[in-house]
Amino acid sequence: MSKGRILVIEDEDLLRDMILEVLGTAGYETAGASDGHDGLRLVQELTPDMVILDLNLPAHMKGLDICQEIRQDPSTSHVAVLVLTGNKGDEYEAVMFDAGADEYIRKQDFKPQLFLRRVSAVLRRATQTGNAAIQAGPLTIYPARREVLIDGEALSFTPTEFDILYKLTSAPERAITRRELLDRGGEGDDAAVDRTVDVHILAIRRKLREHSWLVSTVWGVGYRLGQGPDQG
Repeated sequence: MSKGRILVIEDEDLLRDMILEVLGTAGYETAGASDGHDGLRLVQELTPDMVILDLNLPAHMKGLDICQEIRQDPSTSHVAVLVLTGNKGDEYEAVMFDAGADEYIRKQDFKPQLFLRRVSAVLRRATQTGNAAIQAGPLTIYPARREVLIDGEALSFTPTEFDILYKLTSAPERAITRRELLDRGGEGDDAAVDRTVDVHILAIRRKLREHSWLVSTVWGVGYRLGQGPDQG
């Protein structure tokens, strides 16, 4: 039984084939594309559970463009996006998270087992939710539909943003560490984990607008559900 369907969009043939082999051996159903146009076509045709995306693709459609297209199309907005790139600058990471990426891995840090853990964690976050609606002030979450409403208005969140918000509302009395919010356990550099979660939190607060107080910072620990406009 397949553990999920993953599309790899990567122009380096050897790397793409290696990633496909690693994923296939681990039990995932896979497909590959070598450029952005073909990759976006396959996203729309296959509606995979996850897209593993290189940033510096040939031709005019780059990784950023594909990520934005995935998020803007209602039929694919639920698809998880894991960026795998050779770019070293932190500014690229922030740009991709802003565009809706769920995870970001540098190619120089690629290790098959750690890579598979990241893939599994992102996909697990997308499925480990209950069915009962959760109410927190003006916020209502329908986990089964992966839908978020504020004062009855539907808001759009990436899979990782949704999962972070779901975890906070599911444990309203508890401060949750950044590692818990990202399902990272003991893996990865602390600074990188903190930066990744903080970028997602910033995006969540921006989408919540005047209700950004719903996500409250607990200094030295992580985040918790805010208790009111004057306490967030």
